[in-house]
Amino acid sequence: MSIFVLSLAILPPAVPSLLSRLSPLSRRAVLATGVGGAAGIAAGLPAPALADSSAVYRPAPGSLAGTTVLITGANTGLGLESAKRLAAGGANVVVTARTQAKAEDAARKVSAEASEAQRVTAVSLDLADLRSVRTLPTRLDAALGAKEAAIDVLLNNAGVMAIPQHLVTADGFEKTVGINHLGHFALVAALMPALKRSAAGFRIITVSSDAHRLATSESIKAALDANLDPEYAAAGWGNYGLSKAANVLFTVEMQSRIEAAGLKGSAVSLHPGVVQTDLGRFIMGGVGAEDVRLSETAAAPTGVGKLLKETLLDKVVIPVEVGANTQVFLAAAADAGGDRARRPKTLYFDKMKAVKPNDAAADPALAKRLWEISETLTGATVDL
Repeated sequence: MSIFVLSLAILPPAVPSLLSRLSPLSRRAVLATGVGGAAGIAAGLPAPALADSSAVYRPAPGSLAGTTVLITGANTGLGLESAKRLAAGGANVVVTARTQAKAEDAARKVSAEASEAQRVTAVSLDLADLRSVRTLPTRLDAALGAKEAAIDVLLNNAGVMAIPQHLVTADGFEKTVGINHLGHFALVAALMPALKRSAAGFRIITVSSDAHRLATSESIKAALDANLDPEYAAAGWGNYGLSKAANVLFTVEMQSRIEAAGLKGSAVSLHPGVVQTDLGRFIMGGVGAEDVRLSETAAAPTGVGKLLKETLLDKVVIPVEVGANTQVFLAAAADAGGDRARRPKTLYFDKMKAVKPNDAAADPALAKRLWEISETLTGATVDL
């Protein structure tokens, strides 16, 4: 099924007929905003007046004192906003990004929200390269100046979406699944000793998306049969939905193993909403912004940009401040009265409330099989 068909269900009534008049390029730019969590606005789209931004969740100042939070992809978008808000709540924050320069730049921004007594640490982490993942604990200890430091909260926030061609990571994994799932799986394995050192219990939060609902039991089984390298199709959206389903399945098995081991910890996943971030940077495949300004392109009817803004973008796109709410809420364990070791009511959240994921992403048999294949592919074992 094409991404065009999948997207129509969430569009206002006037938009499907409008989209049918657009060129495939223009349609893809529009639909980039309509599917999946943290879906960024494609470059060049008309800047929307965003949905209500008044309800922003902030942990009480000092409530996270003594808590160390490590965030992947913390140099931009939801990751950076989460880092700032958690620092403002008193947490020590480890900011990671693909390069040390990006991590350090983000750390400077986060430090502005922290007190002198707090620590904001910058460490490079490339989830598309397992060597970077495996060496993180050693590099983290060096950056913190403490051997065997504890991590209380791991926020698996980084991700890529709708890569327009089949690309692979340094280890040969399809890039969307490789970064969104396998890189984070290996990261949990690398950081589990540090998580287990958390005195008050740890929490692993994985940013998924309602795009996980694009995956079915059949498509997940087919992907597992193909060692998570299914046939590339639908401009990367199939792989994106698969990777987001894998995020939820990972959480299901992670929580099961935490409980079986009797550890003080919990695992949760979430949908952040359709957020104005740069996650959509791959959607246009390098197409110049001048080709996707819908109100100006020759392929689009007169006034299409204005109509899309009034009928679609204003109604569905939320600002980063609101989009970060659920992951900040979960990082503060606000759903559990601050007790990170308490079993979550459910393992999937949206708008700071427990909701039900689709059945395929909650299937314990598929979760276990995904875990085993992930261990084989990454060579990483989560030692509980």
